[in-house]
Amino acid sequence: MDKNLFLNIFKDTIRAITDKRYFSTERGYQGQLLAELNRRMESIKLIFQRESILEQEYQKTLDKHEITIKPDIIIHIPYEREGSKNRSSNNFVVIQIKLNASERRAKEDFRKLNLMFEKLSYPLGIFLNINSNETFYNSYSGDYKARLYCFAARLVNREVVLHESP
Repeated sequence: MDKNLFLNIFKDTIRAITDKRYFSTERGYQGQLLAELNRRMESIKLIFQRESILEQEYQKTLDKHEITIKPDIIIHIPYEREGSKNRSSNNFVVIQIKLNASERRAKEDFRKLNLMFEKLSYPLGIFLNINSNETFYNSYSGDYKARLYCFAARLVNREVVLHESP
């Protein structure tokens, strides 16, 4: 997996969202982010695997996944498809989105990302704080900092100002 190649595609995706309405709600932004990621899915599949898909708010259940959280967006190959050894295999990216998050809210999402890293072996987790300049990367205290990338995106004069950490 070429993490840097995906992160470059992800940054281009964020920069493509330039309507101020999407920066006013998490749900609206998430929908547009999904649409923009879908436009780039053929390139994304070359980074991961051809069978990978993009899903939103997929409910993880305690009996199947050992967790009960809903990540905002995931890129993976569903377990039900052939070739998955277990629910921890073929997971690629998990994304959590917040609107102008406080440090406390960012830490809540970091806890969720940490669980996704630990229980489902996601190699890459992204925290995206929209309508903000703060990534809160230094507030992460989990065991998987090398897997975490944080972004903050704010719209200024119809242009996205993007902050990233690390």
